[in-house]
Amino acid sequence: MASDERSTALVPIAPVEASPLQPLGHTRATSDGELAASWLDGMHSATTREKFAATAERFLAALTVLGLTLRTATVEDVREAIAALGEGKAASTKAQYAQRAKSLLSYAHRLGYVLFNAGAAVRVKGGTVDRAKRIASETEIALLIRAAPSRRDRLLIEVGYAGGLRVSELVALRWSDVLPRDQDRVQVSIVGKGDKLRHVLLPAVVSRSLLASRGDADTDAPVFPSRKGGAPLLPRAVNRMIKNAAQGANVNPDVSAHWLRHAHASHALERGANVVDVKDTLGHANIATTSIYLHARPDRSSGLVLDDGVFLR
Repeated sequence: MASDERSTALVPIAPVEASPLQPLGHTRATSDGELAASWLDGMHSATTREKFAATAERFLAALTVLGLTLRTATVEDVREAIAALGEGKAASTKAQYAQRAKSLLSYAHRLGYVLFNAGAAVRVKGGTVDRAKRIASETEIALLIRAAPSRRDRLLIEVGYAGGLRVSELVALRWSDVLPRDQDRVQVSIVGKGDKLRHVLLPAVVSRSLLASRGDADTDAPVFPSRKGGAPLLPRAVNRMIKNAAQGANVNPDVSAHWLRHAHASHALERGANVVDVKDTLGHANIATTSIYLHARPDRSSGLVLDDGVFLR
């Protein structure tokens, strides 16, 4: 996934005075900051709230620079503010920022905070993600695991790859989420996007290492604690560790924690896993999302049956 803003505050938005125009609405918000806070309160995932809050902060700040609020901004103003959000970012990141800003504007309109949804007239250019470029080979994953700087980090990479987990799901794991099963395997309970619960079985070789690492940790303790006070690792710390491991392993320097999830899907399908099983393991809402991995690294193409004689020099 594309990188996001680094912000920890949920609503770090300076209050912006509302326009004298006060439409009849369904919110108590009287400023853009209060409206954004209401919008964020409806989101269940803490990770989602953090990302959307950071985007809202920057979007409203861009409007403030123009001397505007959500109520006074025109379509052109909104386009300009959204463009400022994505300046210097990858196309996929720009698209994410634009969609979040449009969501905020749509929320404001639905609640009657603004009379017109300026975001509805803003077209978002989709940032195409080429998953084939984000899939490490099995050999690269093996090298990455062996280059991990510590036992904890090696196990984290193994669990992330074996379970196809998002980095936010990895760092949120507690020992109460780990349940021993038969055949030396463990089941981990994952709360994914939209607070949807799913259960993932890990292979025995990873399960044994995971259980052996627990020691006398309490059930509420994080499976992958930081070295400072035993608090859970932060996602950015995990990605930093993986970048360092990639450098030591001499594999693609662009690799990130999310690549482990891509690799799991691709490798499992290549080895004959049922696409429905992969969908359920990764927690995809739609099987079409999982099916993308079937085509990310094709081993067949109609071009392979063409006559080689055409190309002889």
